[in-house]
Amino acid sequence: MIRVLELLTTNAPGGGPRQVYDLVRHLPAEEFEVAVAGPRDGAFFERFHDLGLAVAEVRANRLRPWPLVATLRLVRDLGIQVIHSHGKGAGLYGRLAARWTGVPAVHTFHGIHHEGYPPPLAKLYLGLERRLARWTRTIINVSATQEAEALALRLFEPRQSVTVVNGVDLDAQERVVAAAPIPRERFGLGRDLFVLGTVARFDPVKRLDTLVGALRALERPRVSLLLVGGGAETDRLQRLVAAAHLDGRVIFAGWLDDPARVYPALDLYVTASAKEGLPLALLEAMGAGLAVVATDVPGHRDVVRDGETGLLVPAGDEQALAAAIETLMDDPERRRRMGQAGRERVLKEFGIRAMVERTAEVYRAAAARTPRATGT
Repeated sequence: MIRVLELLTTNAPGGGPRQVYDLVRHLPAEEFEVAVAGPRDGAFFERFHDLGLAVAEVRANRLRPWPLVATLRLVRDLGIQVIHSHGKGAGLYGRLAARWTGVPAVHTFHGIHHEGYPPPLAKLYLGLERRLARWTRTIINVSATQEAEALALRLFEPRQSVTVVNGVDLDAQERVVAAAPIPRERFGLGRDLFVLGTVARFDPVKRLDTLVGALRALERPRVSLLLVGGGAETDRLQRLVAAAHLDGRVIFAGWLDDPARVYPALDLYVTASAKEGLPLALLEAMGAGLAVVATDVPGHRDVVRDGETGLLVPAGDEQALAAAIETLMDDPERRRRMGQAGRERVLKEFGIRAMVERTAEVYRAAAARTPRATGT
């Protein structure tokens, strides 16, 4: 039995916790014993509990000595053989604990975000990642474009890296949607409207303000935008919507349990992120048969085939985004073909089984060998 600690920076809804949740549900129970640790800051903390896993509160989102102490205690008390960290804070404490205990460390980058930092802080962050990589056996990248970016930044050695693309469980998604779909009427949206939608954490990198600007630029009154999610940007976005006189056309749905249940209410999935690792919500939307319009950025490029499964537009360009939306609004047959092509691609290339098996291989290799050091 291989005992793995999944250390999370957050348990709030989002790609990282969701990817870990799907992973631990599908790892072979006869081979892996999984414990999960992270802050009690979101719904996934209780969801991990509900799976019957050992779950511990470790405030890995704070820069303090106590999260490291707590992580060290868990590693020793549970006889952990592999530490798998997710996100910046967890990546710090998990790899320091690995260095201290000699347990092999695996770290997943769910996107590399440093551009918004002041230059001295960005330099410090990148330097820290390079140092932590020396104490990491394997770095998992969730997309090929992310791996290329990280290697260009010299965040780790090529021999340390594996790409394990995020996967989605479409069978489970379809069962949930069939059992409890969320109709557009729940949000006050009529059948005569063309509904754009996105599922996201309301964070500056998601550039949800660009979606609002594109809706304003469309100048079509029978189009609405459904925003599913929440976060630090909520208040600013609501003020922006009010200033643009789009009240009633931009719907803030909040966080929803199993947000894929909303996809039957949408006509087109849209996302304007400035950068992604490999977005699960986009994969789920494509798996639901929706055509997509997305920004041409890392992460999106790995998922969307421009002109085949959706349209890619320059990041930050509201007019280009609006034009792409309008193109697909006026061509329902093209939307249908793109949606079908997207679903087929997700089924073929982004299934849950491949993601789980590839990660299991990383764990087996890490547990079988001592950590590989690239320096001291």
